[in-house]
Amino acid sequence: MVTKKLRVKKSEAEELNMAKIAQGLGAKIVNIPEMSKEESADYIPVGSLVMVPEADKPSIYYFGSRMLEREQKSLDQVVGYRVLGQDEEPEFRKQLGYKSAIVVRYYGNK
Repeated sequence: MVTKKLRVKKSEAEELNMAKIAQGLGAKIVNIPEMSKEESADYIPVGSLVMVPEADKPSIYYFGSRMLEREQKSLDQVVGYRVLGQDEEPEFRKQLGYKSAIVVRYYGNK
């Protein structure tokens, strides 16, 4: 195995621009904010509930996008997400067989 070390000059590192990188890759930068229970009352649920291993942004985006793709929906329809409390959706948690699972619901415009 060959290991190479990369040296990045400070001036080059400062020039990194996520918008330029995304454009070069043909990707789109997505930002889905977390909502409170009160804020989510103004929106409708999009897709189904999702269990995630960790309540971090990469997991929430990854598992959410997979669920939305299955349901033929898009992240463009999502305006926010909410990590549900342990007392919410007991039937879903019972089906999972894991009562303390981290469950996320995604919301879109009415």
